[in-house]
Amino acid sequence: MATWVAGDHGLAVGLVGFYALAAGIAYLWSGGKGDMAAIMRVGGDDRQRGMDRDATAIMGLAMGVAALVGAIVEIARTGKPGPYGVMCAVGGISYVLSLIVVPRRR
Repeated sequence: MATWVAGDHGLAVGLVGFYALAAGIAYLWSGGKGDMAAIMRVGGDDRQRGMDRDATAIMGLAMGVAALVGAIVEIARTGKPGPYGVMCAVGGISYVLSLIVVPRRR
């Protein structure tokens, strides 16, 4: 989306095509069956949804650590957290909001 807004329409279309191709290859590689295919088609049993939830949590932790390290390095270099600080704020705010919203939905 950002690439499209920036005016590089060819790259934006190419990236969408790349991600669609990668998802198609992953689906075909799994044979249209199994855990990966069930997660990709938003189906599956509780175990497969749990795998997806756990993978999403691990991804969030990795991205949070990367944003925090980036902010620390950016502060050391320039005195300002820059875009890494924005990512840390978005992560922190979304975490706190999820602690408020999720229990109410259960």
